[in-house]
Amino acid sequence: MRIILYLGKGGVGKTTVSASSATAIARRGQRVLIMSTDVAHSLADALSTELSSTPVEVEKNLFAMEVNVLAEIRENWTELYSYFSSILMHDGANEVVAEELAIMPGMEEMISLRYIWKAAKSGDYDVVVVDAAPTGETMRLLGMPESYGWYADKIGGWHSKAIGFAAPLLNKFMPKKNIFKLMPEVNSHMKELHAMLQDKSITTFRVVLNPENMVIKEALRVQTYLNLFGYKLDAAVVNKILPSSSTDSYLQSLIDIQSKYLKVIENCFYPVPIFRVKQSTAEIINTERLYQLSQEMFGERNPAEILYVDDKTQMLEKVDGKYVLSLYLPNVEVKKLNVNIKGDELLVDINNFRKSIILPNVLVGRKTEGADFSEGNLNITFAN
Repeated sequence: MRIILYLGKGGVGKTTVSASSATAIARRGQRVLIMSTDVAHSLADALSTELSSTPVEVEKNLFAMEVNVLAEIRENWTELYSYFSSILMHDGANEVVAEELAIMPGMEEMISLRYIWKAAKSGDYDVVVVDAAPTGETMRLLGMPESYGWYADKIGGWHSKAIGFAAPLLNKFMPKKNIFKLMPEVNSHMKELHAMLQDKSITTFRVVLNPENMVIKEALRVQTYLNLFGYKLDAAVVNKILPSSSTDSYLQSLIDIQSKYLKVIENCFYPVPIFRVKQSTAEIINTERLYQLSQEMFGERNPAEILYVDDKTQMLEKVDGKYVLSLYLPNVEVKKLNVNIKGDELLVDINNFRKSIILPNVLVGRKTEGADFSEGNLNITFAN
């Protein structure tokens, strides 16, 4: 069983890249489900077919679906949804507003994760490819398996105490069935999925980006948080690369800018493998075109493989009360090292090599205290 999640900023071509990968895997003989967890779905457009929240067979071995969170809530979570909307209406919200607000924070991410869990557990597929929502939503989604347990325990504890102390008052507003009984079951699923996501032999993550400054920064933030959560990044896909040269002066100026950022990407994501995709002159909107794109992107390699076998590219731990950030930099010869912090960004210069890391919140504002290089790892110590 393999789970592959494609992440990145909106508009970088994540859907096209993930659909291309899924098509290539299916044509190698493995049963593949590609699902979109993005609210603004475009997977159906890429595959040139109608999709719903039930898997549809697009071609042999290739199945696709678009997660419809609202439909899922109304169909299978009616009890929970009605409970919260009734409380909101009691507090003065009109019916339409109450129904809109009754979708609790985190519920969309939780339902998306449940779909991934169900697909992985079904035994119907060899590979599940996830076309994930833009970065912010995905980071919440990836943190959900751990945080849901905490919320479930807190809410469950609150419910038990509230019923004990104020049962007569609350019974007027409580549904006949106990909606809180759903939480332990979902929590169990979240724990199981979390184990799958952290199992590097099952799940890997891939970031899709364009050679643009803001997009690179967002992709680096993805890399940082994947490492922080203990998830494995096994590839970066650089999409929409312009030709190497042009006789048109305007186009050549854009090519020059891209060339600079391509070098930044090589340094920042090293040693993770980088796959390149040229800017297409036509829409890629069917499985034949998607398969051709996969050939350009991966060549003879099977996209279902784990494309980078080493461990995390970064690791953060607390040693003797101080935070130590370890960067895995094999084959980099450290002669001249310079470390600077700019806002939430750590800049590491080693000879002519520069690596940029978006710092997790716990390190923002802290000064570096020293650095050492040991067994291919650059270890940077931050002051308290």
